[in-house]
Amino acid sequence: MRQCRQIQQLLSTFRAVVSRLIIFVVVVCNLLMIFTSSPTPMATASPGDSVMLAQTLQPSEASKKTDEAIIQDVDGTTLIREYISKARKGSISSVFTIFFLTLGPLKIVPIFVSLTANADDTLRKKMAFRGFWISTLVVMLISLVGIEIVDKYGIPISALMMAAGIVLFLVSLGIIMTQYGSAAPPPSSPENPSLDLVVTPLIFPTILTPYGIAIVMLIMSILKKVIGHEVLVLGLLMVIMVLNLLSMLYARQILKVLKPSILKVIGLVLGMVQLSLGITWIFTAIRMEVLVIRSLLTS
Repeated sequence: MRQCRQIQQLLSTFRAVVSRLIIFVVVVCNLLMIFTSSPTPMATASPGDSVMLAQTLQPSEASKKTDEAIIQDVDGTTLIREYISKARKGSISSVFTIFFLTLGPLKIVPIFVSLTANADDTLRKKMAFRGFWISTLVVMLISLVGIEIVDKYGIPISALMMAAGIVLFLVSLGIIMTQYGSAAPPPSSPENPSLDLVVTPLIFPTILTPYGIAIVMLIMSILKKVIGHEVLVLGLLMVIMVLNLLSMLYARQILKVLKPSILKVIGLVLGMVQLSLGITWIFTAIRMEVLVIRSLLTS
């Protein structure tokens, strides 16, 4: 118990420090933009916006020329080339890993087995298919609505990547640190299971976790700017939802092969990967702000 309290105190302190550091970085970046940029009309894009657009829009003839111009004009060409190439080529595999951990079947299998312990095969299949369709419709709707909200407020891609990186980092850190505390008791099996259990607790918060929904909104907005369209992300979400359906239909067979302890270890390994991805996204957002500031100072 004492060790668990110390870990919780360290997490609280770390979150406070990270929040203050982010506020400081944002304030400094905004001040530098204000004092180094020349006054422009309301409808004219600032130099910082040009750099951000050149890094985020879908590659076309115009955007390729813009990228080449920025690479020639801005000091820090390695960072720009690295971001443009990696964001467009390696983002899909990273996003699939994140979706698999935050929305995937690892956490669903043991809970679904517990909820349907006293149910017959027909009820299990009905719960699995109903949970699949409802969760799929909800996550697709949230994804599309989230893009419109972000576009409406004009949030830059660096802020989106910073927010997504922080959420990934804190969620992964919490998952890893909870392994040092006392184990949570397994969920109790209802005596008379019914379809009322599909919405709660099967879909919310088991399949669609709060942090998973937030990550989906952020990633959809980021990749729409980086790749240029959201079809690939919707396809990845559909793949994850199908995997969830299969894991519910064959949950008992899966637990016979993969014990809960093995699933826990796999989750921890993927948690470390997600933690690293979160840190990488935070650093990428900082790099982008540095490039914007450099372009303003040299313009």
